Amino acid sequence: MATFVPSKYQKAFFTFLQKGRANVVLDAVAGSGKSTTIVRALALIPADKRVLFLAFNKSIVEELRRKVGPMPNVDIKTLHSLGASAITRSLKSAVNPDKYKAYINDGIATKSIFPYNDNLSSEERGDWKSNIMSLIDLGRVNLVKNASELEDLAYKHNLILIDNEVTIALRAISWGTTNTSEIDFTDMIYFPCVKRIQLFRYDYVFIDECQDLNAAQRTLFLQCIKTGGRFVAVGDPRQAIYGFAGADVESFNLLKGLPNTAHMPLSVCYRCDADIIAAAKEIVPQIEAREGAPTGTIDHEAKLEQVQDGDMILCRVTKPLVALCMRYISMGVKAYVKGRDIGTNLVNLLKKTKRTVLSEAFERLNRELEKIGQKVKAKTHCTDEEVRENEAYRAMADKIGALEVLSEGCADVLELIDRIESIFSDEAGSGICLSTVHKAKGLEADRVFIVCPEKFYLKSCMMVPWMAEQERNLVYVAITRAKHYLGYITDFSME
Repeated sequence: MATFVPSKYQKAFFTFLQKGRANVVLDAVAGSGKSTTIVRALALIPADKRVLFLAFNKSIVEELRRKVGPMPNVDIKTLHSLGASAITRSLKSAVNPDKYKAYINDGIATKSIFPYNDNLSSEERGDWKSNIMSLIDLGRVNLVKNASELEDLAYKHNLILIDNEVTIALRAISWGTTNTSEIDFTDMIYFPCVKRIQLFRYDYVFIDECQDLNAAQRTLFLQCIKTGGRFVAVGDPRQAIYGFAGADVESFNLLKGLPNTAHMPLSVCYRCDADIIAAAKEIVPQIEAREGAPTGTIDHEAKLEQVQDGDMILCRVTKPLVALCMRYISMGVKAYVKGRDIGTNLVNLLKKTKRTVLSEAFERLNRELEKIGQKVKAKTHCTDEEVRENEAYRAMADKIGALEVLSEGCADVLELIDRIESIFSDEAGSGICLSTVHKAKGLEADRVFIVCPEKFYLKSCMMVPWMAEQERNLVYVAITRAKHYLGYITDFSME
């Protein structure tokens, strides 16, 4: 095993952790060795101090536990498991993933929950109900206080409201807060923020990916620090790409701006070769190549025939990845699309049509796309061209396009569902990995190819400051997945 030689930035952080008293927000560029830095830092904390490390998912927790080894003073948990255990101790709540869905369904059945407009079609009622469920989640993770805040969230997340969804969602959140016999996944981080729940408090609290925290996660994390304790938040504001999924795009800066908090860099990237770092520097000037890094290769005229087993292909959207995956499979080449949840989303979209004949299912899906366009146009008074640039419209069009590609040769909807379930995976298997940039975050490969680069920097997104920032961040994340080779494929297009 190679001897660990800390960078000047890591040395400065380790010294501050041992001799300083303030909190620290570490600005860690892509590939900067965050895990190594955290593991080394944990070993520097006195054994009589209680330490908590918070991660986003179980796989990160398990990986860090292996790396840290036996340290009795260190607890490593996900934010949700932390909240769930505290709620269970305090309130004796049982976990029910369908808690709010059951509440809404019961209310509709008993007519205590209903739209003001009695003339909604069955499809519109389905959208109305779907909007309510989305708002119940968004409202809780963002700790909304009133209807105005929830309406702003609906606009940010491209929810086309039909009727009284905001009013009902707020009522459901209020009901859920007082009905504590059951909790769902979001309640696990929401309840500790709004109810009197006793949390064990630690001398040191570490948290990773702090740029992707939503308001509830950030509040829960800060509540775990004892008086006089310290936190270490690690993140990269230029890898914040989940603003559309509920993350607070200002999370990193909010933590950095807290009293008694230092801001320190981890600017050396150990993943990427020098030329790839040079490309990343155009977006993130502070990123540095490791000492002695090879030149590496950036190929702006890459061809599909160059892609081989073990390579990664990235795109901003799903449809081109599905088309390529189907092409590879037809050629007998192993390939898969990263993201089982993307496949589940496509399956649910098909099931929602309640059709088994493919042509009928697509007819309903295209009607749904047309309705989204009409709602966007009515709300924003924009042109037809601008409607097609709208994020909600584009997202739906991308899903339908992916399903159309996948459906080639399928006899019916059930066969299409089987095909979807066979090619979407979260396992790092053999073959060519095709992934959206969002799903590739945290991954790396020796050789990375980008298809349809024109799909980046969406015109509609570049007009809104926070969205424009997320678009630039996506490009940075895509570039920095590549260790030695980055190729832009020129002989493939979905247009």
